Amino acid sequence: MGSSEMELKKLDKSFYLANPVLVQALDFDMATNTWFNNGKVRGHGVVQIRLNELTFAIPVRSTIQHSESFILEINRGPDKRNKGMGLDYSKAVLLRESNHISSDIFLLRSKVAGKKLLGKQAHITRKFAHYVERYIKAVQKQDRNILNSIGYRHTTLVNYHPELGL
Repeated sequence: MGSSEMELKKLDKSFYLANPVLVQALDFDMATNTWFNNGKVRGHGVVQIRLNELTFAIPVRSTIQHSESFILEINRGPDKRNKGMGLDYSKAVLLRESNHISSDIFLLRSKVAGKKLLGKQAHITRKFAHYVERYIKAVQKQDRNILNSIGYRHTTLVNYHPELGL
């Protein structure tokens, strides 16, 4: 992928079958074979980011309440805590198999928001790398100020300590 070729794809059901128990991760209902979020069935749009030898999928979330993200569309609504819709670094999942990403393109409701990804791969990769590095240092130092902050207290990185060298 070149710097302007960042595409939103869908996580494939095989990802959830291979990762049935992930702490703080986006959910898949194994019993009904569907994705769920407060009763709404959906797939998860993600972008792939490669850090060192690891490939992560960073999901799109509609109501992000922290700055550890790349906002695609400001959507505060009545809740002023919401920063908007975008890529949520705190919910990144590790992709161990390339087939865990569907070939299906994930379309955002807003085409304008989708265009904000164009040419942003290097920026998003740099910001996500900083997020991961900050997490690693916080775990090593047992820095509760960072680990309990809004951008880290519900991070999916807790699932990947061995892969992160922790």
